[in-house]
Formats: sequence, structure tokens, C-alpha cells
Amino acid sequence: MKNYRALEQVPIEDQMPKFARYLIWFLAFWLVSLVVTPWVQTSLGTGKVIAFAPNERIQQIGATVDGRVSKWYVVEGQRVQGGDPLVEISDLDPQIMEKLERERQAAKSRLLAAESAQKTSQINVGRQRELADQGLSAERSYELARIEYQRFQSDVATAKAELARIDLRLTRQGSQVLTAPRDGSIFRILAPEGGPVIKTGEVLAQLVPDTQMRAVELWIDGNDMPLIHEGQEVRLQFEGWPAVQFAGWPSVAVGTFGGRVGSVDSAGGETGKFRILVFPEGGEYHWPAAQYLRQGVRVNGWVLLGRVRLGYELWRKVNGFPATIDSPDEKAAKKVSKK
Repeated sequence: MKNYRALEQVPIEDQMPKFARYLIWFLAFWLVSLVVTPWVQTSLGTGKVIAFAPNERIQQIGATVDGRVSKWYVVEGQRVQGGDPLVEISDLDPQIMEKLERERQAAKSRLLAAESAQKTSQINVGRQRELADQGLSAERSYELARIEYQRFQSDVATAKAELARIDLRLTRQGSQVLTAPRDGSIFRILAPEGGPVIKTGEVLAQLVPDTQMRAVELWIDGNDMPLIHEGQEVRLQFEGWPAVQFAGWPSVAVGTFGGRVGSVDSAGGETGKFRILVFPEGGEYHWPAAQYLRQGVRVNGWVLLGRVRLGYELWRKVNGFPATIDSPDEKAAKKVSKK
């Protein structure tokens, strides 16, 4: 310091006392904030948008007969109306319809012959009964006539079953042009024209039906599942919609949408999580239109639970404790006990 005369003339203040005072005030403010600041406990879940009605979810268009795809009337992404032709299937045997028609005529002839023999046998049973009652015929002849009548009955039943089987094959062969079951869009085409042989029931295409009744499928951690029940409020963030979410302060969140828990599964999935269905909340909150919010859009959801202090919430997170909430039954019991 003796070698630097100018430095001796510069006043140097001790900043540590000032810094210590600021730190004490900050710690005091932080502790008061932990005690006073409210915090809404939430249970985070992830999922996707689905159609509420099962018949409005993705549907599989399956082959009704064995054969090959001869022609597609649609392409992927095309909108269709219910009853519009989708695909035509050709049988491996081009003369299958003629052969089935000949089989049907033969089966019908056998049925007519069996019914005629049954009627004649029924008359013979009645005649043998009368002769046996008059003593002009043995009881054995009547029994043989009854056995013969039962055999003809069996022949009639067999002929009817064979005719019904052939009619079913004719119906299936006649429905080789598959149509759209309802309004929607073609999602995927899984079988090419003139490709390999397809079997009955094999999936040829996938259809996404139009729907206005949408819901959100969320998967919730099993640690929070006992705290979730129908009617609880949910805040939703849809993929593709910018949002700023404050889990503890939902009132200041921007870009999220409201919902209500509609149902809770009674059993968990393979990953140990439980599924809940969330439906749109009435009032001021409305979900995006169906043309923007399509099935399969990913969603983040926060189920709103109990209201606690921020300090308790931090202590709970550090210790890994579950959230706390009063169920409707517990709230009712508390009201009764107070009364």
C-alpha cells in the first residue's frame, strides 16, 4: 500500500454488513411467503384426445370374403359419407357366384323333397294309429311309422341348414363392394390393389369418424389415484396450442382449457397408472373446434386437488408424500360432526 499513494486515497467500504442485512431480509421474506402464500396441489397426467362415443373412434374396415383387392375408390385423407363405396374385392374363383347359385337350387330341391316325404310320413302315422286302434294293424307298425316320420323331420332340418349356409355365402359374395359405415376420413389404406390374397376379417383400411363429442384420456400416477374422483376440475394444455401453465396458481394460467373428471377406471394399466376421462367444462371455457382438436392430439392435464400453503407443498415434495384432499364423504362427515 505504501508503494501506491493513489490507492491510499480511495475509500474502501466494508460491504459484508450490508450484504448480511439484505440476506436476512430476503430469508425473512421467503419464510413469510412460505407460510402465507396459497398453493393448489395438482396431479399431473398425460394422454390424448379421443371420441367419447365408442362408435365414433377409429374403426377398422375388414374384408368380408376371401380374395384380392381389385379396386380402391378412395385414397388416404379423403372424406367420405356413410354408404360411399370404399373398396371392391374379387374372389379367387371368377365363377363362384354361378356355382353357389347351382348349389342353392340343388339344396332347395332337396328341401322340397324332404318336406314332401315328411308330409306323406305324417299321414301314414295317422293312418297307422287308426288301424292300430281298430285292431287291424300291429302296434309295431305304428311305431315304425313314427320312427320314419322323425327321420324325415331330421332330413328337413338338415336341408334347411344347408340352404341357409349357401344363402349366407351368396350374401357375403354379393357384398364384395365395402361401403363406409359412417361419415369420416380415411386414415390408412393397408392393402394394395391386386396384392396378396386376403382372408375374411383382415383389416383393409382405417376410418376416423366425424365427432363433436370429444373427451381427453389422461393417465394418472397411482400415488395420486385415491385422491381423484368424478367432478374434479382439470386444466388441460393441448399440443399445438401455446400456453403458460402455473400448476399452483391456475387462475393466472394462460392458454389452458377447463375440464371435469367424468370417470375413473377401477383398474390400472400395465405401467401401474390409472386412466381418467375428462370432459369439457361448461361456462366460459370452450375447447378448440373439432377440425383443429383431432383425435390423437397429445394433452397435458393437471387435476386440481387440495389448497395448501407453499411451505407445506415444498416439504411434501421433498419427502415424497402424496397430496392431501378431503373426499366428498369426508367433507360430509366433518359437517355432520360439527353439527
